[in-house]
Formats: sequence, C-alpha cells, structure tokens
Amino acid sequence: MTDAPRVVWMPGGVRTEIHLDAHGTGGALCLLVDEPPAGWSLPAHRHRNESETIHIVCGHFEMQVEGDRSRLGPGDSIHIPRGAVHSGANVGDQAGRRIVVFSPAGIEGFFLETGAATASEPPDLDAALASARRHGWEFVPQSA
Repeated sequence: MTDAPRVVWMPGGVRTEIHLDAHGTGGALCLLVDEPPAGWSLPAHRHRNESETIHIVCGHFEMQVEGDRSRLGPGDSIHIPRGAVHSGANVGDQAGRRIVVFSPAGIEGFFLETGAATASEPPDLDAALASARRHGWEFVPQSA
C-alpha cells in the first residue's frame, strides 16, 4: 500500500502528482502523473542527472529530442536519455495526462520546491528557474 500522491501545481498550470520518490524507491526513480493544459509548452532543456520516460495517457503532445520531432497520443511513450536536449508541448485542444518516470530519483525536489499547493497561487518563475538549475536542469537555445 502506498501513500496518497503529493499534488503540486507547476508553472503553466500543470497539475502534478508525485507518486514515487527517492525515499520510496531507494533512489531508483521518481514517478509523476501530470496534466499539462492545452497550449502548455516547456522550452528546450536537458537533465544532467536523470533519464526521463513519458507515457501518454490522454491528449496530444509534440516532443523534440535532440532535434528529432515526434507527435504522441494516447498509448504512446518516449524515452529521453540523460543529457539529451528536449522540449515538449500539449498540441491538443484539451488538458493531457502523462505518466513521467525519472531515473534515478532526486528531481522530485524540484517539483516540491517549485510547485504551488493550489492552482490559484501565482508561480515565482525566478525561483522555479533557480530550483531547476539546482536540480540539474540546463535550459538551452532551441534551433529552428
């Protein structure tokens, strides 16, 4: 039996449930379920410490990994190796739902530091960027 997930609201209005973290997995992985709204996008970045695997439960997304663009819908998955430059967007007309696994764990610290307790709390984008950098994110220019 596991505890109820911790729920935070990330910048861009993304509801994020943290289901598994370093404590619960011996540091092996972090498992999130998130719900990016229509029009959401995340700029090009890389994770210094983790690989990332995303499974689409519902919605339509476009991902770019190391310059390769993919369109993903329900049932599709993508793996992003540690250090790979990637970006993503919800290109559908509704909120999507994704299962996201980071390995190893640790990045959940970013979500807990940055996420708000409610959707109505305004995000502190400067604090979010500082937290991202502390947790191994590097934002990089996206080539056209």
